[in-house]
Amino acid sequence: MKKRLPLITLRPLAWILFLLITASGYAQESLIQGLVIDENGEPLIGVSIQDQKTQKGTISDIDGKFSLEARIGNMLKISYIGYRTVTLAAAKDMRVVMSEDNMKLDEVVVVGYGVQKKVNLTGAVASVKSDEILKAQSANTSNALIGQIPGLIAKQTTGEPGLDGSQIYIRGVATFQGGTSPTYIIDGIERQAEDFARIDPNEIESLNVLKDAASAAIFGMRGANGVILVTTKRGNTGKVHVKYSGNVSIQKPTSLPEFANSTDYARMKNIYMGNTIYTDEEIRKFADGSDPERYPNTDWYKEMLSKNAVQHQHNITVDGGRDNIKFFTSFGYVHQDGLWDNLNYERYSLRSNIDVKITSTTQLSVDASGRVEYRHGSPQSSTNVFQQLIRNTPVLLAKYDNGLYTVPDATHPNIMAQTSKDAGYSDSRNNSLLTRLELTQDLPFVTQGLKIKGVFSYDKNNYAQKTWSLSPYLYVRDQDNNYNLQPRGSASLYQNQNDNEYIEWQGHLTYDRSFGNHTVSALLMALGRKEKYHNVWVSRNSFDSDVMDQISAGNSTGQQLGGYDRESARLSYVGRINYNYGGRYLFEANIRRDASENFAPDKRWGTFASASIGWVVSEEKFFEPLKNKINFLKIRGSYGTLGNDNTGGVAFPYYSRFDLYASRGSHGGGLANNLGDYVFGELVTKGLVPGPIANALATWETSKKMNIAIDAGWFDMFNLSLDFFKETRSDILAQRGAEVPWSFGGELPLENIGKVENKGIDANLTFNHHIGKVRYSIGGNFTYARNKILEMAEAAGTSEYLRKTGRPIYSYYGYKTDGIFQNQQEIDAYAKQEVAGSDYVTRPGDIKYVNVNGDEVVNAGDMTYLGYGNVPEIVYGINGSLAWKNFDLSFLFQGAAHAQVYLNGGVVMPYFNDGNLPQFWVKEAWSENNPGTRYPRLEQSTHNFPNTDFPPVQTYLYDASYFRLKNIEVGYNFPRKWLSNLRLENVRVYVSGQNLFTITDVPQIDPENVNSQGWSYPQMKSFNAGISIQF
Repeated sequence: MKKRLPLITLRPLAWILFLLITASGYAQESLIQGLVIDENGEPLIGVSIQDQKTQKGTISDIDGKFSLEARIGNMLKISYIGYRTVTLAAAKDMRVVMSEDNMKLDEVVVVGYGVQKKVNLTGAVASVKSDEILKAQSANTSNALIGQIPGLIAKQTTGEPGLDGSQIYIRGVATFQGGTSPTYIIDGIERQAEDFARIDPNEIESLNVLKDAASAAIFGMRGANGVILVTTKRGNTGKVHVKYSGNVSIQKPTSLPEFANSTDYARMKNIYMGNTIYTDEEIRKFADGSDPERYPNTDWYKEMLSKNAVQHQHNITVDGGRDNIKFFTSFGYVHQDGLWDNLNYERYSLRSNIDVKITSTTQLSVDASGRVEYRHGSPQSSTNVFQQLIRNTPVLLAKYDNGLYTVPDATHPNIMAQTSKDAGYSDSRNNSLLTRLELTQDLPFVTQGLKIKGVFSYDKNNYAQKTWSLSPYLYVRDQDNNYNLQPRGSASLYQNQNDNEYIEWQGHLTYDRSFGNHTVSALLMALGRKEKYHNVWVSRNSFDSDVMDQISAGNSTGQQLGGYDRESARLSYVGRINYNYGGRYLFEANIRRDASENFAPDKRWGTFASASIGWVVSEEKFFEPLKNKINFLKIRGSYGTLGNDNTGGVAFPYYSRFDLYASRGSHGGGLANNLGDYVFGELVTKGLVPGPIANALATWETSKKMNIAIDAGWFDMFNLSLDFFKETRSDILAQRGAEVPWSFGGELPLENIGKVENKGIDANLTFNHHIGKVRYSIGGNFTYARNKILEMAEAAGTSEYLRKTGRPIYSYYGYKTDGIFQNQQEIDAYAKQEVAGSDYVTRPGDIKYVNVNGDEVVNAGDMTYLGYGNVPEIVYGINGSLAWKNFDLSFLFQGAAHAQVYLNGGVVMPYFNDGNLPQFWVKEAWSENNPGTRYPRLEQSTHNFPNTDFPPVQTYLYDASYFRLKNIEVGYNFPRKWLSNLRLENVRVYVSGQNLFTITDVPQIDPENVNSQGWSYPQMKSFNAGISIQF
């Protein structure tokens, strides 16, 4: 018989079991509450708190408080940008103190097709915070990078609405044929430069620049010019957040040319022509203004351009999510007004990023973004507008007192009338759709850390332009004061349509795992990309009506049309391995096998590889005694090869081909009879033109890059990154420098015959500290990049003084000058001046051209190297910030050096092409009473005032160095106690300015302007006010 356990014994066991079950249930459902503050006791908003076991998370509110359902004892990861990540065990009531992380070593950095911790990087990767991009208040993201990133050289050459992007060079220039632009990667997909330039900065999570072979070799043929990686924002687990940001800007030009008034114009025109063009009585009437219609003093810039142009930007973001789905949505709007009424730009943008956790091991990401851009302008391009503003003189009347437009004279069109609404319009619309689908599957059943991922992207771009040109309404007042409308020409219409598609697919296999002190990660990937381009255009020039702006209403006689279809494709295989031993010894290797249809089948494939190492010295035991002073020290180096398959616009150079052209007149095509159009009587017929000779051996450019660097931090306040780099670019595609007779009927082929060396340094130094509740920082970045042409197939017989081999790309070549001849004795003692012809008689006040070759005459044989081009070798930025309580201040100074700009034409030359007189000539023209000037005497001569076909003359070559206040911003965050009753998390207001002042020696134009005749829309300075509200 079995014994039964006494009841008295079972009851205590039952109670113990009940309590264990109950305690377990309570542990699973405990509400963890806490407060997150900084070292000064100030609450931190938006801190991420995540349960590392369940992956549940939340963020701190406006008071720094948070609550999260979690098991007591589970480890919580608490992270915040700019602060050291904290890992703590969950407890009922938590008080978390976070300290600033000046080195940000735990920060995750996006690299090619992956991420790495900053501390583990062995390549040259520079980053800029999204907040710093926003401070630029630019409608074009490319402009926001100027002065922010070491190794990045950027020039904003124009401020024209919708066309105001910057030229970007990563570590300078290393090729003279195949393009210098970097590759743009947005969310892991190659995108067009315009997609990057027009992305709303509020959508950007991070922006990284890959500068060396270790970081960029994984992009193979697309990596030689550097890579810019953009990662857009995604949703976070937790409550839904809504944020509105908006600002309004008042803009005006940083610089405009200044010209003489009508009195000085007339007086000095007599000197210039050596004849009485204007009588003393006429000059007196110009001066006293007694008859402003017959003797005007017209400032065409003031008449034409608005004093201010308005820009406003608005953005709303919504993000949030649960454990199984997260989302981020953004809607943006930008409006830019131009400097004249008939010019503006608008952009609407939308982004949606959705992440779905299908199972515990499967995740789906669906991204879609789009933008619609409208640009409205006149039929006159901005280039033509500023050309005419420079030409039109103050003695010409623009408008009568009643507002009617005049006919200035027979050779000077009325540009104000030509840009009025009555003169027609030029409208364009650009629609872009970018999509991305990503499916990731963890494979723990195979081995821990193994994942497979598929990515598909489809992008579509549609561009349409329509230009309706009308003759403006112009009037002439007769002796009876009647205003007579002048005859008007017929209307013309031009339409252009582009449709482009970009398809990309990727397959990834990744492995990431740690074994004790060993951490290994690897990537295998296959990638394919196809691009399709379609264009069609048409124009008709004879319309019977001004109101029927349809192509069918025009006369078909003389109509012009054309277009093209083009496709290209690439196929790639990629491999990468990273090894990390104990956080001290780092190694990375990349390899990519690329094929490009730009080359013949047996020349399409290329292999590009890199290797890099890093040594974190500060993690060594022997370094322990120094860590209280030098808290971080890493040495890294890399070497590898990359490629460039850009053929400079020549598609398929391995084919012999004939090109089909049609005349497009002023719309960008060739004129009849010189680009394949044949004339039979009065009929113009399209024809075939032989293209370049085929070269089946043509292949990609090869770039070999080396980088040695040091990263250091000391006293927990100073941080330094210093890189030394060298690149050798070989097999540059170019045409040989040889004269080809017209009878040959073709062009020389592209050949791999160029070689360039580019080397320099870039550095970034920051200092962060606080005194009590005052936090401040200051930093600077510096870039020096000098290139030299090592090999170039120059034409036989090229003068040693004009040879480009051994000198930098984009250098200036022309006539050196040595001031001004002051008297006849100087002239007699010097070599004969024949740059303007052998019969020219040199006089005191003329430019003294240098006799470079030492013979007895100065002529074309004395042309020589004149120095730097217009891309600066040195760029730098100085930034700083200050925060106290709810106030904050930030600034960015930026500059460039080792650059020149050559000015020619009417922007500097007096009376050029029967045009204006630049103001500086009034006081700075040489005369016997004013001998110590830079500029020659006023007299009509090619010797002193070369035309635009003349080689550069050093007198008009200016140092384009500059120093600029790029950004300054003052902001105020409303106290949280004011906002709590309104259920607002944060409200910030600010005022800011961009390009507020510039110090430079360049006269008349902004130093970043590259148009030598000043025909570019000016860069703008702006004054802004804005607000951001977060719910």
